[in-house]
Parts: sequence; structure tokens; C-alpha cells
Amino acid sequence: MRLSDLRPGMEGIKLVVKVVSLDEPREVTTYSGLTHKIVDGLVEDETGTMELTVWNEKIEDVRAVAAGSVVEISNSFITSFKGVLSVNIGRDSEITSK
Repeated sequence: MRLSDLRPGMEGIKLVVKVVSLDEPREVTTYSGLTHKIVDGLVEDETGTMELTVWNEKIEDVRAVAAGSVVEISNSFITSFKGVLSVNIGRDSEITSK
């Protein structure tokens, strides 16, 4: 699937993308009051760029990923926050270098 095909609420998405950037981990508190660790980033393919959010235990999986790396992301889900789409890597997702 390509980034341009993604819409909010989609789940089980498999992508091959280039990692443009990854920020340092930070903590966020959700609307329900739960605190999570996340890493924000940016990914791209031939159709454009999109935000990336890596949640909690999956942060360890992206520590070795460098900007410019091509990765395969499987079982991701798509969210929208303030109108900005994001590819999310959560508990059931996988990320592997290509």
C-alpha cells in the first residue's frame, strides 16, 4: 500500500517506506488519562510523506533505525490528530529493515 492511499481508521496496514526522521522518546497523556511513551518521526514513499508514531514497547524496535533507512512496517494503523495523518506502530505491529 502507498501513503497516498491511507485514511484514518485503517488497520492491518503493510508499507515499505523510507524513514526521514525519528525524534527522541517522550511521554504523552491520552484523553483517558493514561501515560504512554512515543517516538514521533516522518516517513516517505514515492507518493509523499506522512507522520510516524511509535508506541511504548515498540520504541526498542526503532532504536537501530537510521534516517534514510528503508523499512517494512506491517500491521500498522492509521490515525488523524488535528487533521494530520499518522502511521502508528503499536503492540501488534512489526518493523524490519529492507
